[in-house]
Amino acid sequence: MITRLLSALVMIVVLAVPVAFGPAWVLLVLAMIVVPWCVYELMHSTLSKSAAALGYILMAGTEGFLWYSYQANFVLLFLFSAGLALSIIIAGLYLFEKEMATGRDVAIALSGLVYPIGLFSFWILLRNAPDGRFWMIFGLLCTFIADGGAYFAGKYLGRHKLSPRLSPKKTVEGLIGGIAAGIVFGLLLGLGYEKMSNEFSMMEPFIRNYPAWLYIVLSVAVALLDLAGDLTASMFKREFGIKDFGNVIPGHGGMLDRMDGVIPVGAALYIILTFII
Repeated sequence: MITRLLSALVMIVVLAVPVAFGPAWVLLVLAMIVVPWCVYELMHSTLSKSAAALGYILMAGTEGFLWYSYQANFVLLFLFSAGLALSIIIAGLYLFEKEMATGRDVAIALSGLVYPIGLFSFWILLRNAPDGRFWMIFGLLCTFIADGGAYFAGKYLGRHKLSPRLSPKKTVEGLIGGIAAGIVFGLLLGLGYEKMSNEFSMMEPFIRNYPAWLYIVLSVAVALLDLAGDLTASMFKREFGIKDFGNVIPGHGGMLDRMDGVIPVGAALYIILTFII
C-alpha cells in the first residue's frame, strides 16, 4: 500500500503538475511518451510474438495521430489514420502468408487505433477546447478521486459483487462510493475554481459560465467511465491470461494498468461538453 501511494505521488509530481500548469504542448509531449508506451504494453500482451511488427507499426503511427489531434486538423487525422490502418493490413497479410500472424493479430492491431490511441487523443482535444485547462484538471482529479472513493468504499463497505467475472473485487457499494466522491469533489472544484482563479495568476479564469448541475453530470460520467476503463483492462488481462500489462510502476503494474481508467474519461468529457455547451 505504501509503495502504491509513493508511486502515485511521484507520478503526480513528475507528470500531472507540469501538465496541469504548463502550456498545452506539455500534454502533447507527455502523450507522445505515455500513449506509445501503453500501445507497446497492450500489443506485447496480446499479439503473437511473431506478429510483433504489427504492434511496432502502430506504435510508430501513434506520434502522427497525436500530432494531428493537437493541430485539430481532422482531415489530415482521418487520412493519416486510414494510412496507418492500411499499413497494418498490408503487413498483416504478408505476415499471415508467412504463417507469422493470425487474423486475430491483425484485428487486435487495428483495434489499437481506437483503444488506446483514439480515445486518449480526446484528452488533447479537451485541453485545446475553451476552458480546456480546467476541464483537463477536472477530469484527471475527478478520476483519481472517484477511483479512491470506490476503493475505500468497496474495501470497508463492499458486500455485493458488481462484476464477478471481470473483476471479483469490484462491488456495487464501491461504485456508489466512487460516484459520491466524484460528485462532491467535482462540485466543490467547479464552484470554487472561479474564486481561486482570481487569487492565483497561474489559474486561468473561466471563459464561460457553467451551471452546478453540469459538474454533477460530468462527475457521474467520469466515475462510470473510470470504472469502464478499469474493467476493459481487466477483460483484456483475463482474455489473455496476464496479471499486469507491465511492472514499470511499483504497486501499479504497467503504464496501461495506471492509465486504464483515465483513457476513456477524456472522450466522455469532450463529447458531453461539445453537445451541451
